Amino acid sequence: MMWTKPFGLCFVTFASTVSAGVLNQRSSDSYSLYAYGENIGGLPLYYAHGIAVIANHTPANATDVGQVTFTPGSSGSLVGNPTNGTESDGKRRTSGSFSNQELFIPSANSTDHQVGFTADASSDQVTKKFVWYGHFLLVETDEGDYTSLFYAKENQTQDGAYSLQWNITNEDDGDGEYYAVSIRSIAPSNV
Repeated sequence: MMWTKPFGLCFVTFASTVSAGVLNQRSSDSYSLYAYGENIGGLPLYYAHGIAVIANHTPANATDVGQVTFTPGSSGSLVGNPTNGTESDGKRRTSGSFSNQELFIPSANSTDHQVGFTADASSDQVTKKFVWYGHFLLVETDEGDYTSLFYAKENQTQDGAYSLQWNITNEDDGDGEYYAVSIRSIAPSNV
């Protein structure tokens, strides 16, 4: 298993000491999200049947799939819709049929770690706590701290694709390979 916990813990410690004055909500601009971490150099975020996936290409084996463009919602939510345009190789992006889906992380009470999308959040889904430190996406905890506990879980059946996870612990050790990632609104320079 690949653990990059020191990076994740370092960023969490740094993020939790950030002054609230430098944290903010995004304006009305639209943007995409990208994951950066060990061997993950700015993979875009995709919607795949309600699950958040990061990949170097449109994820296969999903009929409702597409890269996501976000706009700010109410109270710190991120509202996603399909991105229009073309891939870097000139092919048209696959646009999903989803619309106005809020990004969520699992709540502290949830036993699931999968990040996803929802139109109607349950009590186990947090949609309203996203904040920005520059171009880094953070989450405000109930205690008022700012964290980034995003992880990429390697997809065993699709090379170059990862499911986006939240708050992986040592108990999740035998469940696959995880990589700590930061989520940013800046595309990699090779796009």
